[in-house]
Amino acid sequence: MSLSFRRIDRSTITENIIEQLRDKILSEEIKPGDKLPPERVLAENFAVARTSVREAIRALQYMGILEVRCGDGTFLSENTTILTDHFKASHLLRRFPLIELIEARKIIEGSTVYLAVERSSPEDREALQEFFRFSEKSANDENEFLKADFDFHRKIAEMSQNSVLLEMLNAMRELTIEENLDVIKKPGQIKNALSFHREILDSILSCDAEQARQHMLRHLENIEGIVMELVENRIPEERSDAPEPDPE
Repeated sequence: MSLSFRRIDRSTITENIIEQLRDKILSEEIKPGDKLPPERVLAENFAVARTSVREAIRALQYMGILEVRCGDGTFLSENTTILTDHFKASHLLRRFPLIELIEARKIIEGSTVYLAVERSSPEDREALQEFFRFSEKSANDENEFLKADFDFHRKIAEMSQNSVLLEMLNAMRELTIEENLDVIKKPGQIKNALSFHREILDSILSCDAEQARQHMLRHLENIEGIVMELVENRIPEERSDAPEPDPE
């Protein structure tokens, strides 16, 4: 496959890579099932470091848009519904400031966990404990933990028995997915998340709705602080990641 890409000279390197790949997909230059060029070739075409390409591929892989097959390469998913849903979310992400998205998540999940305490069944609470145990087992794998982390939060939203709040949580996941990938890379953050989850779980099991809400808010405020730190550092880091311009 021969694809031409324009050089990236703006600060948001990973987002630009994803944006250009999105454009190729929407224009059907890349079709479902197509194999992408190797990471090295993509980096040369984009004129960026391979680490930036790797981060973009990893994010798209987690979203289900790309499939990385060991020893075979990277392919565009056959599931076009995933692509359409994600690109709608991408447009929304550019419209809404990240701080507002995180603020909305605190409002949504503060409500879902409160309602979960009041409305969940013993079977629901038992299932939530299973999700927590699985997240503990996934602590050494960032990708697996991120999925387990979301499953834990999603189960709480399901326990709230409010389908609108559940769909809003799903939207929040799509709109902040790249930031979540970066958050768990911070040393000790997976351990922190598990600690918060344990507190939330214990509050639900003890039927203390207000305490569960407070623990959820503390959990999300911790994430908010890390995200804001990442945002502040992103521009200088991504500029330093870009290669020096070729001499005339």
